[in-house]
Amino acid sequence: MISAVIFDMDGLMFDTERIMKDGWMHACEILDFHLTEEQLSQMRGGTRERNRMLFEQWFQGRISYDQGREIRTRYQEIYIDQYGIPVKKGLVELLDYLSFHQIPAAIATSTNRKSASRYWDMAGITSYFSASVCGDEVLHGKPDPEIFLAAAKKMQTPPAQCLILEDSITGIRAAKAAGSFACMVPDLTPPTEELRRLCDFICQDLAQVIPYLDSFHPEHSV
Repeated sequence: MISAVIFDMDGLMFDTERIMKDGWMHACEILDFHLTEEQLSQMRGGTRERNRMLFEQWFQGRISYDQGREIRTRYQEIYIDQYGIPVKKGLVELLDYLSFHQIPAAIATSTNRKSASRYWDMAGITSYFSASVCGDEVLHGKPDPEIFLAAAKKMQTPPAQCLILEDSITGIRAAKAAGSFACMVPDLTPPTEELRRLCDFICQDLAQVIPYLDSFHPEHSV
């Protein structure tokens, strides 16, 4: 039974992973280094501390993660200030469905609260969520399940009754570690065989989640 839904944010609710990728490419040009698509996929959904460790493994101190991230973040902020926050396909439809059927929703994002809440407000969706947990409010980032367990606790819902929506490898691993239902909505990272085994289902956009919720709640589709 699914009693609540937990949303990741970047790449899932908002089309910000593409902006971040462009920001990292901008940092690569300025600092004269290279990031592969595989490296970028490992960073997606990760905390600052985890990604700093990845940089140390990859570049052995030659490139400062914090310096690169500062360039990427500035690029992202300028883009969003100019063009607004890009909302992913199906987000509003799914949020309206959850609201209509009184299914609680929460956000669990690795982004810090100051930035994340600004995005929710810009998109006009803050009122849809009864709870949120941000990356600066947990000790362990994804793939550790802490952030999802904290979101479930805030909604007073057992993790096993939560559906977690994610787009990243680390996020799906965290969702299953939490003991929850896991749905991947692919963004820049395609579903690997490992991810297909971990996911309870895969949707191409957020509106496609609605029929799956109806299958758990047949009374909704009557």
